[in-house]
Amino acid sequence: MGMVQLPQFRMSADEQIVPLRYEHLQRLRLTEDTIEYTKHIPGYLDYVWDNSVDGWSWSYTCRGKVIAVFGIRMLWAGLAEVWMVPGDSLNRHAISLVRGARAVTDSALSDYGVRRLQITVKVENDIAFRFAKALHFEVESIMRRFGPEGSDYYMMVRF
Repeated sequence: MGMVQLPQFRMSADEQIVPLRYEHLQRLRLTEDTIEYTKHIPGYLDYVWDNSVDGWSWSYTCRGKVIAVFGIRMLWAGLAEVWMVPGDSLNRHAISLVRGARAVTDSALSDYGVRRLQITVKVENDIAFRFAKALHFEVESIMRRFGPEGSDYYMMVRF
């Protein structure tokens, strides 16, 4: 698929979206929810790194601090999955991250041949649910006992 050209969007001068590097995962201060989640996936950071796609994975930083990492993974022609690992200071930077992630997801649908974009969100994670809604995802179904911890997840989609 090649490298995605990041679309233009408004951010403050000290914020950046840059290509994901492994050191960003190491520097990311995980949320309590994510720390709990990682207990069920041994080597979680390596798992994220191994499943990220070069040119389609980014880090959102502010003043050199990694706020979140996210990306898009093509599952097959026309179908892509969005993923994100939030940092513990995401709430203070949510508006800029939503702008950037919305620009990226909009571009995937309009410029890169993606027909279906999907994301899975833990039912109990209201912040992640609101983030997905802000990116114009809609609930398609509830996947019972889907997560590695046995929790229910929403399958959310955009077309």
